[in-house]
Amino acid sequence: MSFPNIRSMFLGDGGNSGGPEIISASSAVQFHGDADTVFVDVRSLGEIMASGTVAGAVRAPLPEFTRHAVADGSGSLPMASASIRIICVCASGARSGAAAQQLLAMGYTNVANLRGGIGAWMQAGGPLER
Repeated sequence: MSFPNIRSMFLGDGGNSGGPEIISASSAVQFHGDADTVFVDVRSLGEIMASGTVAGAVRAPLPEFTRHAVADGSGSLPMASASIRIICVCASGARSGAAAQQLLAMGYTNVANLRGGIGAWMQAGGPLER
């Protein structure tokens, strides 16, 4: 297996690997405030308190993620059948990539992982809240 194929297994390419879309912070900022977009921060509450999070983001720490992500909409995320874009955020993109992959496995279809995490979001001028 070539390196690009291995890489796509972990990062997704938004195309032929079946993994989540990888979205740049500058692109993600453009979706902020869109009624059809939900940001989900999967970092610990301590991390979120220390650095802030995307303004309006659902706070769903990865260890508790299955309580928030319920395909029937009974968690804090919309139903899997809803045509809502979900952008997952963490510190670097690793945990949010795992969360995004989990959402895809649950039937969510419009899922993205924020490349570079919350640091990239801040550098792109994305709004924060604590």
